[in-house]
Amino acid sequence: MGSSLSILRLFSVLAVFMALVISLFGRQVGAAVAQGAADAAAIAVTDLLPPDWTCAESDLPSDALATASRAAAGRAAQLASVTPTAVEVRTDGTCSVIVSVRVASHGWLATAGALGVACRRPSFARGAALQAPLPPPC
Repeated sequence: MGSSLSILRLFSVLAVFMALVISLFGRQVGAAVAQGAADAAAIAVTDLLPPDWTCAESDLPSDALATASRAAAGRAAQLASVTPTAVEVRTDGTCSVIVSVRVASHGWLATAGALGVACRRPSFARGAALQAPLPPPC
């Protein structure tokens, strides 16, 4: 009887440990997919911008959000259990395009969701203060 209880305790501890490991793995997968999807969407939007873009959010092309959504969905499709649930495209005063992507995991990796944010400047944009060709970090 004593050895049966010891074995039960051991397997209980192992089951809890494995549940924690799988949970952490699921969160990391969701976070990695969200960041990759945000990076891909930011690149797709900045490639879409015309050279005469005025750096204003109102001057973004009308299909910027659709382009970002397609790029995020394409990147997230590489892992079948993760899907993007929200995509947002904004700009800031330094002529940067900021894309945020929220993803949700399904199946045995189910998590509450993860958020990835990427910032990218078009190659034709110059630094705000020094007119430097390299953008400052966002």
